Amino acid sequence: MAIHTGNIDRLPDICIKTGEPAEGARRQEFGDIPGWTLLLIFWGLIPFLIAAGFARRRLAAEIPASDQVLRRLRMVDYSAIAGLVLALGLLIATWPTQEAAFAWSGIAVAIVTLVGGALARRMLWVTGRLDGDTLWLYGVAPAFAQEAEGLAPENIEQKVSRNRWAAGILVAAVIVLGVLLFLMFDVRT
Repeated sequence: MAIHTGNIDRLPDICIKTGEPAEGARRQEFGDIPGWTLLLIFWGLIPFLIAAGFARRRLAAEIPASDQVLRRLRMVDYSAIAGLVLALGLLIATWPTQEAAFAWSGIAVAIVTLVGGALARRMLWVTGRLDGDTLWLYGVAPAFAQEAEGLAPENIEQKVSRNRWAAGILVAAVIVLGVLLFLMFDVRT
């Protein structure tokens, strides 16, 4: 579903995920990173992050949600915090004991927590992408989409995302970077 950025303050008072009446809202920020910044990842992560930070366009919105959805999102947030605290504790335990098992366990717990939290959030909440003056939302309840139909930009049928190729470049860059890092560092235990 598409919403014109000028209409973001006129979202219907319906939960965006369930379609039930909304009892609250959750602030969410959407962003648009220009495609040219992704090319900088080949010169390093730092130049990419600096350019993306300066060139990123942001849009913050209060997204209507039901209490049930907000409760589930808080549970995901608290679980992620607990997992990261556990991972940090395992990494700190490595220092006095000099046990590599604690370090590897801490890293594994951190990765599982971050990936699991991202997947859970993606299932429980909507995702979106800012593309010029259009906010594309995914995972929206049909009732919300029907109510928000009038908020779409004009000629939405003709509007096509400009940044589809950017995701492909980012994936290719991450794969190349991963292979290079693997080849550069000889992992011996």
